[in-house]
Amino acid sequence: MPANQYPGTTFDKNNKRWKARITVDGATRSLGSYATQSEAYEAVLVAKQAQKGVVNLAEKLEQQPILVSPKKNTKIVQHNALVETRLPFSLLEARIFVLMLRCLHKHDESIPAVVIPIDELFPGAVGGTNYQMLVAAAKHFMKLSIELPVLDEEMAMRSINLVQSMEVDPDQGVLVATFTQMALPYVSRLTDNFTVGAVDELMSLKSANTHPWYWLMKSWAFRSPVTVSVSRLREMTTEPDSYQQYADFRNKVLRPSIEELNELSFNITYYENRKGRAVDSLRFTIGSKPAIAPGAQLPPAKQPEPKLTPIQEKISTRLTKLKLTKAQIHRVLQVLSTEGEYTKLLKETYPILRDFETKAKPEENVAAATMALLKSTFPAIWVNV
Repeated sequence: MPANQYPGTTFDKNNKRWKARITVDGATRSLGSYATQSEAYEAVLVAKQAQKGVVNLAEKLEQQPILVSPKKNTKIVQHNALVETRLPFSLLEARIFVLMLRCLHKHDESIPAVVIPIDELFPGAVGGTNYQMLVAAAKHFMKLSIELPVLDEEMAMRSINLVQSMEVDPDQGVLVATFTQMALPYVSRLTDNFTVGAVDELMSLKSANTHPWYWLMKSWAFRSPVTVSVSRLREMTTEPDSYQQYADFRNKVLRPSIEELNELSFNITYYENRKGRAVDSLRFTIGSKPAIAPGAQLPPAKQPEPKLTPIQEKISTRLTKLKLTKAQIHRVLQVLSTEGEYTKLLKETYPILRDFETKAKPEENVAAATMALLKSTFPAIWVNV
């Protein structure tokens, strides 16, 4: 019989799938079953690679009992200096970072080794491809160096590694990791200038892009509204030199991230500030959705809108002729409240209506022209929209 070209794999006739196994210290351990022999063998290779140079976990558990019962806090914290420093994480790496923070406590005097069950990162069956991704993530963590301001020293800056060690143990189904001692002031024993996040919300995020936005919005919420330059936002949330066109940044990073956060407990709106034609900064208004206790009654249905006054009816008719949507007209009537503002709006929009009805400017987009005029004349209408 020819030698097995893929040692560690066998075919299960009952399930018609390939099993993967590895032998450690004389004991055979299962690595799951796979549709093809090559996939099963890949799991074997990844598991063998993970074993190289790793101290036996059983011995480590005896030496460090803290690994047996890792803390599983529902809230996690990090210093605002770390929040505003871009961490180039994939989605898997961002989730590992969350689960590492979960095992820390503000009273920790030193950085403990933390244990992350791999099935929390990959719910369901953990195959060879997932182990390969996990090993790659661990290697990236070990190479990652970031620059952080030295706390309590205004002009100082230091370069640190976040992680001191990271070990993948497929036999025990865990990832064992340790922050570096220099990272301690940014992730533990925090008394001020820190931000709190919810583990369940962070683990539910589906995009790596949204993770930094989550922390930024949490850290800025208490002083909302907050205005931040576009260049600073790029620096904190994207790779250098990426999304140089603001439209790309808005469409591929900003808008999807805010939309995903607003599906959670956030209520975030933003307004684009312009210098000339370019968007120079963004003003964020950061709130939260009201919590509804289990069994509590839902808020009462909205009451009908109050009847419009004659001048409000006139404004509604004017803006309808100028092709504004019902939502836009409602917003105008919601914000403007004085006779003087109403009169000014009618006066300022009359030339646009005249040119539109006489077709003096046939190429003009009347709705866009009206919106541009209202934005410059009544900026408050569009704040937080």
